[in-house]
Amino acid sequence: MSKKRTKINVGAIQLFSAPDNPGENLERTITYMELLIEKGVDLILLPEMFNTGYGTSKEILNSAMDIFDETIESLSAVADFNDVAIVGGIPRKSGNVFYNSTVVVLPYNEPLFYNKTHLFRKEKEVFKPGQSLLVFNYLGVEFGIFMCYEVGFPEIARTLAKRGAQVFLAPFAFGKERERIYEIATRARAIENGSFLMAANQIEKGSEMEYLGKSRIISPDGNLLADAGNAEGIIWATLNLAKVNTYRYTEQGTSHGYFANFREDLYE
Repeated sequence: MSKKRTKINVGAIQLFSAPDNPGENLERTITYMELLIEKGVDLILLPEMFNTGYGTSKEILNSAMDIFDETIESLSAVADFNDVAIVGGIPRKSGNVFYNSTVVVLPYNEPLFYNKTHLFRKEKEVFKPGQSLLVFNYLGVEFGIFMCYEVGFPEIARTLAKRGAQVFLAPFAFGKERERIYEIATRARAIENGSFLMAANQIEKGSEMEYLGKSRIISPDGNLLADAGNAEGIIWATLNLAKVNTYRYTEQGTSHGYFANFREDLYE
């Protein structure tokens, strides 16, 4: 068991992922990762379908398969060489089934995968939904994953928190027309669970919608520690993990203590 840490440095990348140029998307991502590594981050979060651009067309799925091995090898090389964890959304195929997945690349470990469990609109036509949630430990910190549309299912975030997640990692390809949902839901998931939340989103117009951007790192009190606005680039912050227990269990000041007063007997 890793020793519990009180602080961890994290960063996220906001990206325009061109559907017709996955190789260039990957190269640009590596450049941004190198910038975050210079900032001393321990973990990097990438958007949903960061290497191919978001979409459900045959062209995008074929591109995803063509660049899948190179993507995993590149992320693993960066993780191993720099002792940094990398988490990001990539489509993948298992047998004859496609998943909208998030890969977790920890230094000198085989990659872990979370398969999106709640699919959005056209995703249901091409992807199979995942059947389990994922919490993983890195440097003594517990991380839980949900993806984009899943921010609207409070049950996912609460289950991850109940399983120990202190930090939510959320790859997004979130549409600009639904900005109000994103603005409220990302803060709400952090506040109601006393958790940090990291969101890495795409920007500009893709194959199916225009993306919001506004990648962010949110404190358990709902305040923004970092916000990427509307430009491609990086954000980073130091997370004070002591705040998780404070906001979950303490009833004073700005702390709400929801977990201290949670009525387990009322819920299935």
